[in-house]
Amino acid sequence: MLKKILPSLVALCAGMSVAPAFAGDFLWSDTYLNYRYLWQDKQPGTAKDVREHAINLSHADAWDYGQNFFSLDVEQFSHQDPSNSVTGNFNSKSTGSGEFYGLFRSTFSGNKIFATKAFAFGPIKDVGLEVGADWCTQNDQFASNKKMIVVGPQFAVDMPKGFWDVSLHIAKEWNTNGFHSYDNNGNGDSSDNFDLVPELETSWLYPFNVGPVPLKFTGYANVIGPKNKGSSADTKHANEYLAHPKLMVDVGAIAGGAPGKIDAGVGYEYWLNKFGSHKPDTEGTVQHAVFFEVGYHFN
Repeated sequence: MLKKILPSLVALCAGMSVAPAFAGDFLWSDTYLNYRYLWQDKQPGTAKDVREHAINLSHADAWDYGQNFFSLDVEQFSHQDPSNSVTGNFNSKSTGSGEFYGLFRSTFSGNKIFATKAFAFGPIKDVGLEVGADWCTQNDQFASNKKMIVVGPQFAVDMPKGFWDVSLHIAKEWNTNGFHSYDNNGNGDSSDNFDLVPELETSWLYPFNVGPVPLKFTGYANVIGPKNKGSSADTKHANEYLAHPKLMVDVGAIAGGAPGKIDAGVGYEYWLNKFGSHKPDTEGTVQHAVFFEVGYHFN
């Protein structure tokens, strides 16, 4: 799966790296292509550790009235989370599953739109309205097909350098759950239509140096409220917590090349009640995973 997608992502990066030249309203932009490897991933339905290889393409930019961000993930998992397209025996050592996850966020700045500083107070330098959407699909037994929309205020914290954004959303999710039970005649419904829930998202980047070594502490964290039952065959869901901090080194600058181009580092991903599922109903819903990442900035 990764071999098929990677050439397309590289071509897309090349196109986006020159886009600001034709989009005069962009104040800045950054396109980042990276690879990460986790060896302690968890997937709902299995208690075993799952290896994960992932290619990510992300892009952020600022324009006259706000900022945009999107992230595209293509992930390949090991046989501990088998693909449902290979065999109906999900306990066999079949080919691992694949997942695509796309996320988009756009923020409209209160201070920029109204040409004022009224939306700055205390440690907050701006308040904006953020809208966005998530979509993912995975071909394992859980068969996630998530579609989610979010809307709510975003608070930009005044930092000496880098950034720290905190968003408070109302979220609406539609998904599927391949673990739903069916009767003896095969009747049932794996689709989920969840309740509106509160959601908190935060992301940050803080650059600093340790001696001659340029570093960045960056990442994101989410909290999603309990979205109740998606369908009559589903069980109630719990609060979902995800944290993804990482410490990156500017390898290009250390090697004497252009700064801000090549990053490499390690991170830690903690995920409690993955997809809102929880024990004892479903195994594999708590994740503690160290990961390695290396990436290239096109802008």
